[in-house]
Formats: sequence, C-alpha cells, structure tokens
Amino acid sequence: MSYSIKSQEKLEKNKVKLKVEVSDGYFKKSLGKAYKDISEKAKIPGFRKGRIPYEIIDINYGKEYVLSEAANISISELYPEIIESSDIKPIDYPKVDIDGEIVENKPINFLITVDVEPEAEVAEYKGIKADGLPTDVEEEEINSQIENLRNRFASLEPIDENDVSKKNDIATIDFKGTIDGKEFEGGSYNDYVLDIGAGMLYKEIEEALVGLKKGEETNVSVKMPKEIENKEIAGKKAEFNLKMKEIKRKILPEVDEEFLKNMGDFENAEALKEFIKNNLKEQKENARQNKIFSDIVKYLVDNSKIDIPKIMIDNEIKELKHDFEHKLEDQKITKEQYLSYFNITEDKFEKDFEQRALNNVKEYIIFNTLENNLKKEIEPDAKEIEEEKERIIKNTAKAEDKKKLEDYFKTAIGEKNVKSSVRRKKLVDILIDNAKINEISAEELKKASEQKNEDNAEKAKKSKIDSTKKAAKTSKKSQEDEADKTSDK
Repeated sequence: MSYSIKSQEKLEKNKVKLKVEVSDGYFKKSLGKAYKDISEKAKIPGFRKGRIPYEIIDINYGKEYVLSEAANISISELYPEIIESSDIKPIDYPKVDIDGEIVENKPINFLITVDVEPEAEVAEYKGIKADGLPTDVEEEEINSQIENLRNRFASLEPIDENDVSKKNDIATIDFKGTIDGKEFEGGSYNDYVLDIGAGMLYKEIEEALVGLKKGEETNVSVKMPKEIENKEIAGKKAEFNLKMKEIKRKILPEVDEEFLKNMGDFENAEALKEFIKNNLKEQKENARQNKIFSDIVKYLVDNSKIDIPKIMIDNEIKELKHDFEHKLEDQKITKEQYLSYFNITEDKFEKDFEQRALNNVKEYIIFNTLENNLKKEIEPDAKEIEEEKERIIKNTAKAEDKKKLEDYFKTAIGEKNVKSSVRRKKLVDILIDNAKINEISAEELKKASEQKNEDNAEKAKKSKIDSTKKAAKTSKKSQEDEADKTSDK
C-alpha cells in the first residue's frame, strides 16, 4: 500500500492530527519525479534541461533539498486519498510536518494537522412540533384551476359603447390626485392600464371604476397610508379624478373539444378535472412534507448548539455571493441597480448574506451530526441503493443522459453519491415520522392565506404612490436630458 495511517487523534477546537507513513516504494517514485522536475527547470552550465544527471543535481542543490521536494510530492499526491480514507472533512488547508528524518530507500512519516467540520450538540429531534397542511382537494379548487386555464386563453375585445365596466375588465385610464386642491408628486398618470379588481391601484379607485362607460369620469377619496415614503402626504386624504379612456373585456373560451385538445387532448371535461385533481393532490402532499420539514429544520437550527469556525461562514458567504453575481449577470443588471430597485442598503445587503450563510452552515452541520448519530438506522441496503438509481434514471428524459447515468452509477463516486442521497432521505423520513404534527384544517389555512393576502395588499398599497412617483421622476429626468441635448445642438 502507498501509505498507512498510524494514528488519528482529535485535538481541541475541531482539530485532528494524523500520523501517516508513506511506503518506501512510493517515496522512491516521488524521488524520481523530484529529480525530473528539478532537471527540467535547473540552469546548470554544460547540461541541457531535462538531461541533468542525478549526481550533478545533488552537487548543485544538495541531497536534502531533493529529498524534501520528494516528500512534498508524496504528500501532495496522497493527501486527498488520506483524507478520504480517514473519513474526516477538512475546512481549511492542512499543516504538514515531517515526522523524523527523511532517508532515501526508507518510508517517510508525516504529521498532518487539519481543522475539520465540527459536530453539533443537536436538540432532541423526537417530538418537534410542526404544522401539517391539509391534502384534500376541493371541487372549488379544481374549478378555479379550469377558470385560470380559460383566462390564459382568453381574448380581449372592446365592450359596447353603451356597456359599463365590470370587475376583471381591462381598463385604460387617466387619473389625477390632489391633496388640499394641489397635485402631488406621483399622484397622476395618463394611459394607465389595469385589470380592474386585481389590486394594481388602491381598492377605492378600482371599486370606483366599476360601472363606468368609456369617456366617463368620476371622483373618489383615498386616505394615503401613513407608512409611504413621501411623508408630506402620508396619512392625508387625497381626491382622485378618474377618466375611463378604454374598456376591454376578457372573452373566455368554452370547455369544448378544441379547448381540451389545447390542454393535452383530453377525452372530456371529466378527464381534465381528474388530471387537475391528481396534480393538486401531489402539490399539496409535497407542500405538506415541505412545511413539516421546514418547521423541523427551523427548530433544530434555533435550538442546537454549535461552535462554528469563522472560515466556514466566510466560505459560505463567498459561495452565496458568487451565485448572486451570476444571477445578476444573467439578468443583465448591476448590484447597484439591484440595491436601488429593492431599496436595500449596502449594510443590510451584507448582513442578509451573513445571516443566510450562518443558517446554511448551521443546517449543514446539524444534518451531518444527525447522520453520524443515526448511522445504523439510515445506512441503505443494496435494494434501496438500486431502487434510487432506477428512480433517478427513470426521471431522466433523454436516452443519452440515461446511459451516462448508468455508467456514472457504476463508478465508486457514483455509488457513494447515491448512498449519500438515500441516507439523507431516510434521515428526513425519521425526522418527519417523529415529529408532533399539528393538523391545520382547510378553513384555518384559508383564513391564514386571506390574512397574508391582505397584508401583502397593504404593503403594495403603501408602495403604489412611491412607485408612481419614481416613474414620474424617471420620465421627468428623460425629458430634461432630451431638453439638454436639444439646447446643446
């Protein structure tokens, strides 16, 4: 064997020391590589690079130097394998020292000291409280999905001149807002297009638009939110003049043979309903599992104790920022534009990344610790491994990709990754099976969803005048720039 691990000692603060002996045969090969490397780089008068005899190298560089280079080659080549076989997870570069003398034609000994991933003092995983979402599919939900499909394929047609606007019509309007008889910044807009009732403008405005004919005007009072950006108008009563300029109505297709064919060539409406029901059922079951698991993870992260090395958090921050920068590049926007658009300060941006990194590292360490603690319970057998391989291959669409996966699973790394995947799934199953589920009824979930929608609508309401104001500023700036260009000419 190329090497042997003589001892593995756990030191303080997540450090591990390995005593490793590299065989004389392997060291001899490394010595040959060292001579070759030096020969190809050395400049010795009278000798061509790559053809310098060993004796000449020893005279010019010294035998001890060559032996030291050979030792570096040995440990550099073997280090990944040594770490793999010792079953430790380093988080930083190791400190490597020669243990004893380096003697030609004899084994060489190393002391490797490395910082490794810590283990967590994990909170009790049995009996964690988690919310269980309902999975029953109601007829109302199926019908709502069909209506969404009909809306997706709807056409827009102008309504009759004598007809009035209704909820869900697409209206083009002009609006002008005043407070104490004076217009305010961001309170006016021309040719604004909205879906009436969709919450694009203030509720009072959208309600006032219902029942108007094309060309008609109306006035409505709106109390400005206290939390909006413009503090001069926050909490004040505004008067809006609304003018209906155009009304278009959605014409929904019938659920007939042509419609069913567009949806996937279903035999009849019942077949489409059954398909939607099965999809909704699967989505709800996944949502239930995800919510339970999310509650479990939050509890474990909040209640487990971990001494996390700073380098792990720093490395995670780098990874998160690297991914973030790539997403910005894909969207062709700069970081400054992103911060400005979402009104985020540089300080908050950095703190958010730090918190995300901390949570990610905590979760990673906790689950690694749990895997070690529950090793016997989650170790997969041959049948489970093969079933996981088959599942992955089955869910792969392209034939060439299936073949690549089959070949990959035959390799040692492929086998290892499949085992790791099965272990993690079994661990998640154990956590969910041992959780104390608080079943949420459909009624409770509906109320919570309605409250959330109200809260979101309130937030949107607060930002509407602000966003309109920004649009007005942008328009004004463009006009000023155009005027400057004209004056320059």
